[in-house]
Amino acid sequence: MMNRQLFHLLLTGSVVSSILSAQELRFSVENPSSVARPHEPVVIPWEEVAKKLPGVSPATVQVWKEEGGDVPVQVDDLDLDGSPDELTFASDFSPHQRRVFTLRLHRGETKSGTGSFRTDAGNWKRSGGAFQSIDDDDGPGFKRAQSGYRFDGVGWESELVGYRIYLDERNAVDIQGKRKPGLYWNMIGSSGVDYQQDADWGMDVLHVGPALGVGGIGFWTGDSVLKPVSLDRRRCRIIARGPVRAVVRVDYSGWALGTEKVDVTSLFFIYAGDRVSEHRVILGSTSSPRTIVTGIVKHPSAKGVWKAEEAWLSTQGTQSRANDELMMALNFEKSAVVQQTEDEFSHLVLLKLGPQKPLRFLISSVWRGETGSMWAGDQIELFLRQVGRRLNEPLKVGLM
Repeated sequence: MMNRQLFHLLLTGSVVSSILSAQELRFSVENPSSVARPHEPVVIPWEEVAKKLPGVSPATVQVWKEEGGDVPVQVDDLDLDGSPDELTFASDFSPHQRRVFTLRLHRGETKSGTGSFRTDAGNWKRSGGAFQSIDDDDGPGFKRAQSGYRFDGVGWESELVGYRIYLDERNAVDIQGKRKPGLYWNMIGSSGVDYQQDADWGMDVLHVGPALGVGGIGFWTGDSVLKPVSLDRRRCRIIARGPVRAVVRVDYSGWALGTEKVDVTSLFFIYAGDRVSEHRVILGSTSSPRTIVTGIVKHPSAKGVWKAEEAWLSTQGTQSRANDELMMALNFEKSAVVQQTEDEFSHLVLLKLGPQKPLRFLISSVWRGETGSMWAGDQIELFLRQVGRRLNEPLKVGLM
């Protein structure tokens, strides 16, 4: 007859093993492409994690590589309803590589999203006679003259590049070039430096004018771009800044389209060590499908290129505020593209936007002041093909 003490130990060990396995979730991530995918963002819907691990909390999550060692991970509540929406991290993938990761629930004090911040966001606005950092800016749709923003709106950045959207009727996206890697938005906001003047850290490198900048949006009215010149409210919130990515959300309520009004949301993401920013556009659930438009500002000294078969638009030339070379590009989901066209100010792309599925496109840029030299044309094309795979050949994630 088995010794009762031994039986008790075996039973306890079995229970402990069961508990430990219940606190882990293995998943695979596969690169479907025949080329390497370095530092590729991996995004998993939080609801899928919660189904496998009931009661899981973002504060306890860690992700470990099969070969050993953990990776920085972040869990974000994108709609700020109190429930997480996405778990994300970044990893390298060889051609057709399938990697296995383990999500574990950490019992100690280490929390998801901890570690050195490698992304940031800042929205500095005049309040009480001084500029203040504001993470939740909720108010009427401002005209430019009434806005009071330190740099026209909100900015988000990785160590390599920064972007900002004008929170007024222009609704354009601008670029903050960097001569040396680092995070600078909150220094710019708090110090009062002229960010349009060249400095050792960098400068605002883009002349936007009345255009969309690079990746700003409007609605297409049949022959022209309709920006948010008539708007009930515009609310801008900084969702996250952390070791993996920064996230900025802009909600447009009552954007007037003739006699109709629609609600639309822009979400901007940027990952640590990346020069690409995702622009995710969400149409209000009660709206019918629309055609929106985005594009890149035209400069006489820059050449525009549209690659329909690969769904990317780029410009390159002596078009920076520093009067040197700048490359800007937009990558699209092929299924979303309606057509490429032009207006007086921008190279434009029309896109389908429905109420059920977010529309995603990617913004990227390279500045000579950052690199000291510019990539050759074939390097630009290789880079833009690589970026486009994020949308049109997405990584395959499988929970095990």
